[in-house]
Amino acid sequence: MIAQLETPRLELRSLEIGDSEQTQRLFPKWEIVRFLTNHVPWPYPDDGALTYYREYALPAMARGEAWHWSLRPKSDPHQLIGIVSLMKAKTTIGGSGSDCRGNAKA
Repeated sequence: MIAQLETPRLELRSLEIGDSEQTQRLFPKWEIVRFLTNHVPWPYPDDGALTYYREYALPAMARGEAWHWSLRPKSDPHQLIGIVSLMKAKTTIGGSGSDCRGNAKA
C-alpha cells in the first residue's frame, strides 16, 4: 500500500483502477503528451488509461517498482487533476544500485 500524501491544497492518493476513467478524459491532449516519453502512443487510444493502469502501473506498484499517486484538490477530492509517479530506474550512472526518477502526467 502506498501512503496517502497531502499538501496544503492537494491530496495525493494511491492510484486505483477506478481513476482511469477520469484520466482518460484529461490525458489525450497533444499539449500534454508531446512533453512525455515517446512510449506514449499518439493518437492516444480510447482505452489507453485503463490499459496502462491495468497492465503496467498497478502491477509495478504491487511489485514495489513504481509509486503512482492521483492528484486531487482538497476543495473537491473527487476531481482528479493529474498523476505523479516515481519509478525505479533500470540503469544507473557511475555505479551500481538503482535510483528513482519522477514523471509527471496529466
